[in-house]
Amino acid sequence: MKFPIKRLADGRALLNIGCGTRMNSTWTNLDFSPYARLAHYRGAAKLLHSARLLSDLRYERLQTVDPEIVRWDLRQGIPYPAGSFDVVYHSQLLEHLPREVAPSLLGECYRVLRPGGTIRVVVPDLQRLASAYLAAALRLEQGDRAAKAEHRRAIDEIFEQMVRTESAGNVTRSRVLRFAERLVKGGAEKAGELHRWMYDKHSLGDLLAEVGFHTVRTEEAVTSRIAGWQTFDLDTDPDGTVDKPGSLYMEGIR
Repeated sequence: MKFPIKRLADGRALLNIGCGTRMNSTWTNLDFSPYARLAHYRGAAKLLHSARLLSDLRYERLQTVDPEIVRWDLRQGIPYPAGSFDVVYHSQLLEHLPREVAPSLLGECYRVLRPGGTIRVVVPDLQRLASAYLAAALRLEQGDRAAKAEHRRAIDEIFEQMVRTESAGNVTRSRVLRFAERLVKGGAEKAGELHRWMYDKHSLGDLLAEVGFHTVRTEEAVTSRIAGWQTFDLDTDPDGTVDKPGSLYMEGIR
């Protein structure tokens, strides 16, 4: 199956895989979520929303989805020829894959990049999370009871998404709708929401290098070797607000 490749006015082709609802319409966007399916059936989505089977929040998010999004299961690789793209980006994706699967996905990113192309990977930062936990635990040991909430929050940030059973978007819905959605999507594990591994700049940097990327380095939400990065509003909102504060941003060159 062949899918079209979008290009910017300057000729560059940029790919965002596992994009969820965070995307830029000038990029080629690829995902396997229900949003990616509903984006091609806007009329059906409107009916589901009218029938209260699709929440206001989810319907609102659907409006931001690229109508040309490619629905694709990344377990089958990336459906483009070698050397097709100047940039491959994915955010909050790699940690959802088992550790042994991650090199295969990054290898596919390497394959579809042209020589000299850039990969940008965004994941939760294990070093930051661990540091926040240790700092809160030390304050408790020193008798600072005000650190109790911070300590609990630090533990939740590390473990909650590894063990949750309910899909995050389903928690606040009625019991009937939660049951119906579980029948369709399954719980958090089947929906692919659970974290399977965690990375810091050392382990992710080593992994990118092992796949073949060079000049691997950390960036910030607003910095990148990708020309025009801040105009795409992928790691930040249009007003400059960081989308996932405390994330780890790493780039490498093919």
